[in-house]
Amino acid sequence: MKFQDIPVNIITVRIKRSDNVEALQEQPVFSVEASLSRADEFEIRLRDAVVFVRPVAAVDIRRLNAELASGRSLLAQLENPAADGSIELKIGFFTGVCMEMGDVEIGVDEYVQEKMRTKGEALYKRLGELCCFQQGNDAFFFLTAGPAIDEELKPVGEDTPRDAAAEPTRINAFCVTGEGIRFIATEKAMPGGQTIYIATRITRTKKEPDRALRLAKGRLRFADWTQAGQVQTLAKAQMRALTQDDNSYLKKWDEFGDMEGELLLKQAREVGALQFTEMAQERDGTVTVRISQALDSALKALRNGAVPEVELVDELPDYLKYERLSFKDFASGIEQAEKIKQGDGNREQREGKTYLDVVGFDQETRVLTLKIEALPKESGTLILSLAGETTQIKRRMAARQAILEGRSANPQLGLLIEEQGQITQVRPPQKVQSLTAFVRNKVFRNPPTVMQERAIEVALNTPDLALIQGPPGTGKTTVIAAILERLNEMADKRGANIKGQVLLTGFQHDAVENMIERLSLNSLPVPKFGKRSGATEDDLSTFERNLEAWCSSLATELRERNPQIAEAEQEREIKNLCLQYVQAPSRALAANLAGKITALGSVILGEDGARRSANLAKKLAHEENLNDGSTQWLDAARRLRVRHESFSDDGPERAMDALDDLRDVLEEDERKLLDKASLWRNEDGPAPFLDNLVALKKRLFARFTAPPIFRVEKQNDAVLALAEFAIQRIKNAEYSAKDKKSAALAEFLAELEGNPYGMVDALSEYSFAFAATSQQSVNRDMQKRKGLVGRDVNENQKGMEYEYVIVDEAARVSPRDLMVPMAQGKRIILVGDHRQLPHIIDEEVARQMEAGEAASADEPAQNETDWLKKSMFQYLFATRLKTLEDGDGISRRVTLDKQYRMHPLLGSFISRNFYERFDPTEQFGSGRPESDFAHNLPGINGKPAVWLDVPAAKGRHQRSGTSWTRPAEATVIARQLQAWMSSDAGKDLSFGVISFYKAQAELIKRQLGSIADDERKLRVGTVDSFQGMEFDVVFLSMVRTLPHNWKSKSDDREKQATGLFGHLCLYNRLNVSMSRQKKLLVVVGDTGLLQSELAADFVPGLVDFLRLCREQGVVLPC
Repeated sequence: MKFQDIPVNIITVRIKRSDNVEALQEQPVFSVEASLSRADEFEIRLRDAVVFVRPVAAVDIRRLNAELASGRSLLAQLENPAADGSIELKIGFFTGVCMEMGDVEIGVDEYVQEKMRTKGEALYKRLGELCCFQQGNDAFFFLTAGPAIDEELKPVGEDTPRDAAAEPTRINAFCVTGEGIRFIATEKAMPGGQTIYIATRITRTKKEPDRALRLAKGRLRFADWTQAGQVQTLAKAQMRALTQDDNSYLKKWDEFGDMEGELLLKQAREVGALQFTEMAQERDGTVTVRISQALDSALKALRNGAVPEVELVDELPDYLKYERLSFKDFASGIEQAEKIKQGDGNREQREGKTYLDVVGFDQETRVLTLKIEALPKESGTLILSLAGETTQIKRRMAARQAILEGRSANPQLGLLIEEQGQITQVRPPQKVQSLTAFVRNKVFRNPPTVMQERAIEVALNTPDLALIQGPPGTGKTTVIAAILERLNEMADKRGANIKGQVLLTGFQHDAVENMIERLSLNSLPVPKFGKRSGATEDDLSTFERNLEAWCSSLATELRERNPQIAEAEQEREIKNLCLQYVQAPSRALAANLAGKITALGSVILGEDGARRSANLAKKLAHEENLNDGSTQWLDAARRLRVRHESFSDDGPERAMDALDDLRDVLEEDERKLLDKASLWRNEDGPAPFLDNLVALKKRLFARFTAPPIFRVEKQNDAVLALAEFAIQRIKNAEYSAKDKKSAALAEFLAELEGNPYGMVDALSEYSFAFAATSQQSVNRDMQKRKGLVGRDVNENQKGMEYEYVIVDEAARVSPRDLMVPMAQGKRIILVGDHRQLPHIIDEEVARQMEAGEAASADEPAQNETDWLKKSMFQYLFATRLKTLEDGDGISRRVTLDKQYRMHPLLGSFISRNFYERFDPTEQFGSGRPESDFAHNLPGINGKPAVWLDVPAAKGRHQRSGTSWTRPAEATVIARQLQAWMSSDAGKDLSFGVISFYKAQAELIKRQLGSIADDERKLRVGTVDSFQGMEFDVVFLSMVRTLPHNWKSKSDDREKQATGLFGHLCLYNRLNVSMSRQKKLLVVVGDTGLLQSELAADFVPGLVDFLRLCREQGVVLPC
């Protein structure tokens, strides 16, 4: 702030020094007082002196005396010196004495950011400049307090949202006035007896200066309110206390991670060191080595395919040297190594390692095949590679540490998750409208339901965390699209930088690709980063295929709307080829350039130009083809018979051969000559054209003998001249790229069709949202997109930040992996369904933890380890968020209640068996009529529910390795599928076949043969790969049958049911497998299995579906 911007009336008095010494210069004045010893003079204190001055005008003496007599505080400055030695004394007076305030920290939140249209350090610096005045080494600001701010304390509408927890009053607030702005600073109590001042109600200053304005000595420091109020510090302290508690949610998952790590080290130690010799390179891009020394457990692991990747090492890592090294110590070593590497400023430690994919192992010869061109040494040591697992561990550790220390994008994330966490509320965000007409029309095919709108509203208005539960077909993806469109719409209105404001993520690539498949923000597809495991550089992801299609569609549309750019494209291509030719001339490039020019035709080139171009192109093409075809052509020319004796022998036949081989490179008269020779008969007498054949043969020898190629080719002046001529003709035809629009469009088309990687980069620069899997959301590429470069990857991870993080299929993500994207979001929206597939965790780790709990507890471990079976989504939805809602009244949970995917009869079946059975409030209905799901597949009268009965007598289920198959079911499914897919009613339908057993899915694929190759028409697989998908018709293969004379070996009913029904007991998997269809669900299996007394209790969904088929569907015999 400059002196003239101080928000009070400033009086100006021109003064001169009383002593006739050096004139005063522009500078601050630290005090002004009437002199007690010198009449009509004043004493002013400067930085390094006290001087006496007298006003030039007598009237100003009385005026200045009167102002100073009031005892008000002041700020003063000397400005505008004159030639006569006088200078202006400018003084601003304030009510009362100067208040000693010291440093005051003002918290700034999203409300202030929106008002000021900026954020971060730039915002804090700007507020400091507007509200603080620096005089020498002292800082000042300007405030009003007490009754003087009563008017400011009155609510004035939605633009100044109120916070009931920190309502400003005369006692706890003051008003700061700066250059053009004013705001209320309200004191707010924080846990631990500390306080914070929060900036609220920012407005413009009044036109007239406020007479109640007070001068305060001190400095205003503006910062993010979470830092200013020490929320981060308090959150960190509270998190440390909470995670000491054995019941801490996060502590339990930390222990799970430690156990998972111990099993990882155990696996590595079982493989140990593999000593190899006799390295040999193979022609298929692999090498073989012979394992000369290894543990028996290592040989077993290699034989069983349990070693997918190995690492070549010179020295064994510590975890193999020291058997007692714990995972915690190993993880600490990783963290320490990263810090050392960061300090050294190099990445050679990681980049210098050699990782090799294992292709195969021959246990008889001990030959190990590795995917690599060559090894750097003939013999050495290999160990099990932990590179992938270590990378994941480091990402989880970085996210967990950020949450523990309150350094995540939302510093209170840990407190939001922990059941006993006490979060600090400052102000609810300003209310945001759920839907606008634009978003409603763009996103929703059917009018949105009340709960869909409610879900969008909750997501947009949450201060921290929102969960949306979406049963099958209730439009989770549509709701995500609407949320994203509204966020994008608001960002555009604020005029903010929109790049990468939102992260769309999920645990698996399928979930992420399904989420973004139909999204288009600002007419651009949402870019997804990161590839599937095992994918090569040439493998296209679904996003890349969609991007190709988008680019192709856009290019076609641009050409249709702008036909004039065809010539601009040609000109651009000619210019580029010409530039390439000048820089690196070659015959191939010259021939290509001439061919492109010839393609312009006579309309642009003119008749003479077109003829000239065609001749040169033909000549160059001929010369270029000499290298490839000259041997064949020369042979054809050599075989021509040109003497009477030889011609009479087989002359016509050789002429015919030459005509066939050389037709494309002959002139018209040459073709006629050979044609005449090929038709000549000996009975016609001596051939009169042999002299002509002699001349032709010589010409052909000359033509097909390639001239010598110099080491450095020279430019062909004729080619350059032709290119210059063509470009000029395009300009004269008014099709030139001098038309800026055509030039820009031509350039854009070239990028669209020829630079896929560049298009991804360009999209990322303008995309409002980024997409990646939860683990890959923090990889180096994503950090680069967010502008984090030059530091260590794991350190950069802590700086990753988004306004919103949206996680789809969140119930499938384990808590430790879910924390990786959650730590990046200021606000987090989790979308999923804990009634469908469970979260993905290591089953062996879960068994070990259950065994450990059982060994250390008097009671069975069943209840002690229930938390293992609950995803973080389920825990937050059922427990934690309800507590938060009860505490602050902010809604954070919504369940969608109307499905649009399937026939209403099937929708009601799913709701009844997999939702209402657990919680009546989770009931959902159907939003579309039965007529939308009609079908005419033969043999079932248009019914939506069918049971294809395959009795146990047709063949029972049988072991296949660690899995199960039932060939009888596979045969029946293949036969029925082929019949329906080949029918008129089924040719346009999509089909899915689901089994709980991988071996059964593979058997069905084999029986179906080639018709299973087109996954757009038919997909066969296990239930785990089907969540989020939908098909017109779905078959579910039960596999399990009732064993002959079955008797249980256990008195435990749950164990009996597991032995009898297997995976069919898992209601969430059954839910997914029976809710993928739109028109028809077909269960294929033994109805006899459901007659047992256990069925009603442990597989009630299947029992109910059989009843439904008998009453309202069809039961077909096989």
